[in-house]
Amino acid sequence: MPLLATLILVAALGAYFLPIQLLRGKASGQAQDYFIAAERTPPGVIQNSSIAYALKMATFGPFFAWGASGDFWPAIIASASLGLGLYLLNVLRRPMLEFFQSAVAHGQSFTVNEFVARRHGNDSRVRLVAASLTVFALSGLMICEAFGVAAVLKPVMPETPYYLVMLGMLALTAIYALPAGISGVLRSTQAQLGMLYLSLFGSTALLLYIVMATLRPLSPHGAFAVLFVAVCCIVMLVYRRSRYVDTSPIDTTDGSATPDGVSRREPRGARAFRRFNKILNVCVSVAAVFVVVFTVVELSSRGFDSIVSDSVATLRTGVGISSAGVIALILLPLLYPIVDITNWQRFAALAKDGDTNPAASEGRAAALGRIIRTYATETALVSLFLCMFGAIAVAALRVPAGAHVMQTFVGKIASQQNWVAGSALSLLLVSVVMIALTTMASMLAASLCVLRYDVLPAFRSTPASQETHAASDKVGARPAILIGSGLCLLMLAAFVIFDAQFTIDFSGGGFIALVVAFCCAQLSLAPLVLGPLFGSKAEGGGGVSPGWALAILCISAAAGVAAVAIYFATGNEPWLWAAIPACIGSGWLLFAIARLRPPKAAQK
Repeated sequence: MPLLATLILVAALGAYFLPIQLLRGKASGQAQDYFIAAERTPPGVIQNSSIAYALKMATFGPFFAWGASGDFWPAIIASASLGLGLYLLNVLRRPMLEFFQSAVAHGQSFTVNEFVARRHGNDSRVRLVAASLTVFALSGLMICEAFGVAAVLKPVMPETPYYLVMLGMLALTAIYALPAGISGVLRSTQAQLGMLYLSLFGSTALLLYIVMATLRPLSPHGAFAVLFVAVCCIVMLVYRRSRYVDTSPIDTTDGSATPDGVSRREPRGARAFRRFNKILNVCVSVAAVFVVVFTVVELSSRGFDSIVSDSVATLRTGVGISSAGVIALILLPLLYPIVDITNWQRFAALAKDGDTNPAASEGRAAALGRIIRTYATETALVSLFLCMFGAIAVAALRVPAGAHVMQTFVGKIASQQNWVAGSALSLLLVSVVMIALTTMASMLAASLCVLRYDVLPAFRSTPASQETHAASDKVGARPAILIGSGLCLLMLAAFVIFDAQFTIDFSGGGFIALVVAFCCAQLSLAPLVLGPLFGSKAEGGGGVSPGWALAILCISAAAGVAAVAIYFATGNEPWLWAAIPACIGSGWLLFAIARLRPPKAAQK
């Protein structure tokens, strides 16, 4: 890696380990402290951590390729659907908060798998199958994120086997996710969002400078991309107001350290971390201003009429994918957020240690609504920014669109012998590592949570009278950590073997197919989650029998994975796009049959 990128990464990763070290002791008490929250988590921390998690390498790769070829509509459709899917969370936040509050108060599991099991017969088999699918999905998606980093780094580290880079990313993820649990992950990932924005905006500004310095004419879709990134930066500057990272104090007290009520002085490391974040906030705004200034200079010579005509011409181009592909791009981001266990884990932090009176509950619902609205809007906006970044990248260096376009771009900019290209490359590599690390750390924390609360209890002979208090004991995370780590290594080995057979391209259909297959495993929960949330508030409202729930989980997941398997066997793209509709359609069809079918007692 370039020396500048290495120095920035080392400094940033060292700074982002500070909150983990500060919260390490506080998260070592009860299980809820480790898996939900060890402190009263500020809403800004949950909001920023959610946004950082949503900006995945699984999005960056395809979006970059679409932007490089000028196919903006698939990215626009996917981004808009993601925003709508997150707004759906906002609509359903109240019953979710009621579930969190009840589960936390009684020391029970608070995961989406527990919610599904409770609403569909309270059967432990349903919880175990749902949890197994969730862990499978998270482990696989973590490997995909690590592969994205390895693919981008390959042109600058050609002698390093890609599986070593992936293994290094897994080790780095463990360092950030394990010591302090979810509170450490929330604090570090929300701060990493600032470095992600700084590196992304900074590299974009430098690429725009290259476009200006070389006097290269922009294509219509390149001009549209330049205009969009400027508008995006202006929107961020206006509503963020240089507060990209939460700078609230970190609560490191354990409650018993100050019995006389006297507040303790904030640790030196916490003060240094807050100052670092305040400086970072200003730097992000400066980088955004440079993007806007360079855009104005570049587009001023084209004229307003030319910019409008280029934008219209760009948006008039076809979608570029089949109708089944459009349906998949709508359904996946629309429904995935509601079944994503990482969202449930973060939102549960609002219910922990909170008052149970109606006023406090209403305040939490209002706070969660604000979090989700910002989460939805900013995630959709920045996801499109990643697509436009691809268009600007190929415009700056005249990289031909096609297979391996991101690796080609990285290799070409690495060959440039000037400080502008070197700085742009360094910032891009930093943003890539930050994108993957924030996502992988959140996924690992969520995976361990599922193992601890939903999988391991199924294999313990715990008396029924003690089951409701199983979650209130000491952390007991070691078995979950060992199993979760083993699953990640096993998935890495399986990926290496699979890649040797099919040669996965980070910007191509093979990578998208793997992401879709793992997402289908978790999307199988969608009917079993949305049915009760939209149905009656009663315990069994909108539910089906345990047998039907198991059939929905297994058949819908198998339908999606089978379609992906046929795609790899035949190479026919329609099978890839059919995976998501097959998974969701089969699940909802079975759910409708189960709901319309009269109970056995009524049939007699």
